[in-house]
Amino acid sequence: MGMRIGVEGRTLQGKRYGVARYLVNVLGNLLDIDDRNEYLVYLSAAIEPLGFESPNLDFEIFTSRPNILWRHLRLPMAMRRDRIDLHFSPSYMLPLIKVCPSIVVVHDLTFRVHPEWFSADRRFLFDGIFWREVRRAERIITVSEHSKKDIVEYLGVEPGKVVVIQEAADQRFKPVEDEAELEAVRERLGVEEGFVFTVGAVHTRRNLERLIEAVAGARRSFGVDPMLLIVGTPAPFSPPVDIPGTAERFGLEEKVVHAPFISDEDLLLLYNACGLFAYPSLYEGFGLPVIEAMACGAPVACSNTTSIPEVAGDAVLYFDPESVEEMAEAIGKGLTDGELRGELSTRGRARAATFSWRRAARETLAVFEEVAG
Repeated sequence: MGMRIGVEGRTLQGKRYGVARYLVNVLGNLLDIDDRNEYLVYLSAAIEPLGFESPNLDFEIFTSRPNILWRHLRLPMAMRRDRIDLHFSPSYMLPLIKVCPSIVVVHDLTFRVHPEWFSADRRFLFDGIFWREVRRAERIITVSEHSKKDIVEYLGVEPGKVVVIQEAADQRFKPVEDEAELEAVRERLGVEEGFVFTVGAVHTRRNLERLIEAVAGARRSFGVDPMLLIVGTPAPFSPPVDIPGTAERFGLEEKVVHAPFISDEDLLLLYNACGLFAYPSLYEGFGLPVIEAMACGAPVACSNTTSIPEVAGDAVLYFDPESVEEMAEAIGKGLTDGELRGELSTRGRARAATFSWRRAARETLAVFEEVAG
């Protein structure tokens, strides 16, 4: 007889960014490989279709005022009533009331390693409730060896309790040969051929001011004149990042375009249409956009810090994210050296193919069974 697995699914509500995309991929693949267990996803609002369904998948929606009581009171009450055998939280947090064994995914420890990058209310939330509850989980899943090292060091968790299960690019991320489609997406977003592209929630750690300065530096050193497209919604828990002001300071006000949100279809096309994908992040638990860009065959230049080298291997141009000069040189080379661009594209596609959501689901299911068994 199988288990009843309760999944906290509120990240699936609204537009789907990092953790939501993680959950869609893991859950969809779990349902493909696991016909024994039932998955009950708890929500506080209706969601757009996930793109898959299963007789072993069900949803329950309930609301709460104030909102904080949803996780800490309503959710454990619902799980007890529904006789849940195992609670799976894909997004860092667990309820204060523990009613069954729990597995939590901690994607990174940015907020503990660099609290200065977060607003005071978010620091309080993670410093207070978060640490105590996460340590009570039967297992913590994380997405890289670098994140595991941080979890062990900063949370004082036994290494054997932390399991590394790497993410992957969605299967839809692949090379697109239709030049008319690529030109159409460049026109829609207002960028020219050969543009530099970056994507991710706009947050202090994403290092966007240095990226803008580095594009200006590449113009001077390499004689290139690329546009820069930044896609991402400002993170509500980060101090503001002044994209237009920084662009103006370096004479790039006509060259920097910021689009808060784009469709998945346009994201695929932009990875294919760009001249270079740049990822200057100061801290990452995994760095999924790097894998997505490589899967599409885009040449990639990215930071040499935290988890990124573990993910990108030898398939990218690295730079010190705190050095504008190194970043500018990588951007210049990545845009102008045709032979290098071809090598990066070939190596990137091969590297991205070594990551698999199906394998991630199998490894996650093994953790479920170990904890329940």
